[in-house]
Amino acid sequence: METQILENYLTDRHDVTVIETSVEIPIVSPFCLRNPMVLLKTFTLHHFQHLVEQSQAQIKDQLDYPMNECFVAAGRMEELAVQFVPYLSRYNPRAKILLITHEMADTELVQLFHDAWYRYRLLQLIVLNHRDNDTIDSCVFNPFIKAAFARGSIDFEQPTVRSDLDCTLLTHELEVLPYGWQLKEFVKNRVRNLNGYPVSIAMHISNGSSSAYDCILGAVSITDIDQEVLSTLQTKMNFSMVLHNNELELSIGYIHKNGTPVGALGLIEHNLIDLAANSRIMYKYDTRNLLYLNYISTEKLVFLTPRNYYSNRDKMLVFINPFSVAYMLINIVLSFGVPMIICLLDYLYYRLALPRNTQKNTYGAKVMSLLGIILNLSVRLPRAPHKRWIIVGILLYNIVSYPIWQAVTIRYLHPSNQLVNNINSLEQLLATELKLKVSHYHELIVRSEGSQLHNPLYAQLSDRLTTENTSSLRDAIENIIIDQDSALLISDAYVPLVLAGNYHWVPGKPDAIWPIAKPIYEFYKSMAVPKTSPFIDTFNSIVVSCLEAGMNDRFMHQLESVVQLMKMKRTKEHPIERDYIVFTMAHLSPLFVFYFSMLALSGCIFLLELIVHRIQKARARPQPFIATVETEHAPFEFVL
Repeated sequence: METQILENYLTDRHDVTVIETSVEIPIVSPFCLRNPMVLLKTFTLHHFQHLVEQSQAQIKDQLDYPMNECFVAAGRMEELAVQFVPYLSRYNPRAKILLITHEMADTELVQLFHDAWYRYRLLQLIVLNHRDNDTIDSCVFNPFIKAAFARGSIDFEQPTVRSDLDCTLLTHELEVLPYGWQLKEFVKNRVRNLNGYPVSIAMHISNGSSSAYDCILGAVSITDIDQEVLSTLQTKMNFSMVLHNNELELSIGYIHKNGTPVGALGLIEHNLIDLAANSRIMYKYDTRNLLYLNYISTEKLVFLTPRNYYSNRDKMLVFINPFSVAYMLINIVLSFGVPMIICLLDYLYYRLALPRNTQKNTYGAKVMSLLGIILNLSVRLPRAPHKRWIIVGILLYNIVSYPIWQAVTIRYLHPSNQLVNNINSLEQLLATELKLKVSHYHELIVRSEGSQLHNPLYAQLSDRLTTENTSSLRDAIENIIIDQDSALLISDAYVPLVLAGNYHWVPGKPDAIWPIAKPIYEFYKSMAVPKTSPFIDTFNSIVVSCLEAGMNDRFMHQLESVVQLMKMKRTKEHPIERDYIVFTMAHLSPLFVFYFSMLALSGCIFLLELIVHRIQKARARPQPFIATVETEHAPFEFVL
């Protein structure tokens, strides 16, 4: 019967360790196992104690409690309770334990279970107490249905009595198989229904919600995903909460500069809580007893920066940039320089009294002819080449002025220049003199993010990060809005609330914050438990069920609704007063007035020139035309 019970109890275990004591109680059942997958090891009690002490001295980093181990030991009360159970709790409190005794008194048996759970946190314990050669009293313990807890008491020192144990008297092998099924169901349900058992939980709860949004939300209250998951855990497992309510950073926990775990991390390290319910970044802390549950969500860290940090940089980029400056300078030089060179050459031409017929069909004349065709001139050009070059220079200068008007139009068409006047990348942020701030909680993680440290930008960022005045999210936001000399690394989930918030306590504009859109870091987030917790599997299964039910999406929709309500409230209390001009065609009316005025003026001058020309032609005496060789060549003529 002993062997069959052990086989049923080891269905999910592959490593059996037999501890031999000094008493004459034989251990036969482990050596009769028929499962070839089971690895069997044997230690004496003294050797096992030495092994535990040696392993504890060697462990410098994380504790490791394998889930596939089972320990079998036989002995009397003084050996099991004093020499074996305390050492096993240090070695692997999550292992399954089968203790074999002979004729142990009920008081000793009750005290053994009481100490195993309340002092050493060993829950998966089964005791086979032989009454005689053919009778076994198999006992297990469910501390979560004790009468004291059913009455709402949370006193762990309440004594355990015989009726608190679940004992089954087995007298025949045929009773073992149904008992095995009953035992599996008992073990499964023991950690699924806690019957009001008080579970110690660390969670930041403020303003009715378990979040860091309280300083932003004001009178609005939301329940974030951590609170939703915790509520589901409480409903499914039926436990009461002993709440450790601290500030968010303490509730999440971080490592102090001296290496001490602070907040929830310290409570987990010393097994003072059962669950740290504020999800935190899954990071390898310098702790030994921390275990993460299944990841709940991802956390992306972005920087909040002062809005319009680069004041009027949009104008500089539109009007004064290397390309536009070079383009305009070259065109201006060509527009003025070429005509001046031609004028100088023309002056030398007349000064040196060169023959006039040598200028016929020159390269310059052909160029002027081609330009006249390209520019589609509709008036007669002057006959003198230098005058024509001056006209061409003026036309080119008009072409150069076109980009300036185009830049003015672009400036009006894009009244919101946030992508130009704000910081939009890590490179731009590092080029500023802003104080780069990060919370205590995120500091250790981002400084030690090994996957990014090979990037020079992230190495420079790590050197500049500081935790000065970051203990309060409210203070950090105030510094950005008022002083505009700092930037804060924050979770992207807070950004919509920050941008929609009504900062009544902050003088000045409430929209003085600009977030860098691209996340700087990205991590997984999860709740945390001590590695000794017996509820790990149950917690994980419920968390996975919550995620599969779409709890993340539901929370994001809820958050979006709250943000919209806050924006409506803010618009009502602070009507929008734009600090820029919304572009309409009316803003171009001066340009059209100037254009049509110049057009009308040029038309009047053209008509006046026609009248003067006709009058002068009528008054002029007709003279016979005599063709001479010295007539100045005109490259092209247009008929009016």
